Amino acid sequence: MKDVFKFNLLCLRDSEKLAKKISNHVRSKTFISLRGKLGVGKTTLVKYIINSISPKKIRVLSPTFSLVHIYDLKRVKIWHFDLYRLKNKSELFDLDFDLALLDCVIVEWPEIIKDYLPAKRVDIHLNEDEKFLRTATVRILNEN
Repeated sequence: MKDVFKFNLLCLRDSEKLAKKISNHVRSKTFISLRGKLGVGKTTLVKYIINSISPKKIRVLSPTFSLVHIYDLKRVKIWHFDLYRLKNKSELFDLDFDLALLDCVIVEWPEIIKDYLPAKRVDIHLNEDEKFLRTATVRILNEN
């Protein structure tokens, strides 16, 4: 089954509201993939998701260079992957990806690992048009 929702992101507050909705459903074994061009707000959305769950404000940075950051929150552990610099999809397992799947996983640039994406996941595609208006298309995939 596939549910699709579209959100207009006219300001950062809209991104924060979307993140809050998503964070209400985050638990162990939740998998979220984030697609979109450079600078469209993927890491910002992750920051808002994590800070919606955390009782205290956390500084969330892009794991572009380290490839993964782990946030051990009281309610759930979140593995935040940024695969932009991943050279080969098999390198993913050097980052304990298989272990991460037991917790919540959020992946930026999931295209390189499409063969390893779980069937049950939330796909979020962030887009920006020529007038710099941003949208988020959220697909909830529950295929077994």
